[in-house]
Amino acid sequence: MLLEEQTINFNGRPLFQRAKFKTPFRVTGKMDDMACFFYILEGSCQAFASNGVIELGTKDALIKKCGSYVTHFNEGKWEGIAIFLYPDVLREIFKNKIPSFLNKTPKIVTPKKIIANELIEKFINSLFIYFDNPELMDEELSLLKLKELVLILLKLEPQYDVHKFLSELFSPDKLKFTSTIENNIYSSVSIKELAFICNKSLSSFNREFKKVYNDTPSRYIKNKG
Repeated sequence: MLLEEQTINFNGRPLFQRAKFKTPFRVTGKMDDMACFFYILEGSCQAFASNGVIELGTKDALIKKCGSYVTHFNEGKWEGIAIFLYPDVLREIFKNKIPSFLNKTPKIVTPKKIIANELIEKFINSLFIYFDNPELMDEELSLLKLKELVLILLKLEPQYDVHKFLSELFSPDKLKFTSTIENNIYSSVSIKELAFICNKSLSSFNREFKKVYNDTPSRYIKNKG
């Protein structure tokens, strides 16, 4: 359950968002033509996508590609910040020199988890004044803060290979149906959520599953357990 939300918009779209949830809580969603940087201020969660599950805790961050996602917020207090990355906005920021990560041919990569980092922590702390006083965040400052985040992420190399990941942010993963199933089948994700990650309705997911595995999802999991 969403308890509190603060959003700073840019040209009618959310750019910086701070939220508090009453947990346990589950979220399903889809990001089209955008990506997102999540930072957990307090609490823990599990992020599911076609490549599998990522466990996140306080001060962890995740760069999430466009596409379908499912998140389970674990019991306890949870608060986090989301920063949305739009390709047109990034091109505007780097208009004098388009960064190579916006032009590379995309490949399949997993969502990128980043553990506690002092630079990122200080950047996140610098946003609090703007959440409390959104009128201070004008268009020019919004672009500067977003550019600051991208440059910080690029400085994390080579440990996280962020440059490579950024080049592939805006192409949804197109893993085979079986790969998505095997990456998530033994996690806590539900059959309905797994169908969502596969970009299918529950009925079409069950039909495809039966066609591929010659079994129902529930029986398949039970027999494999």
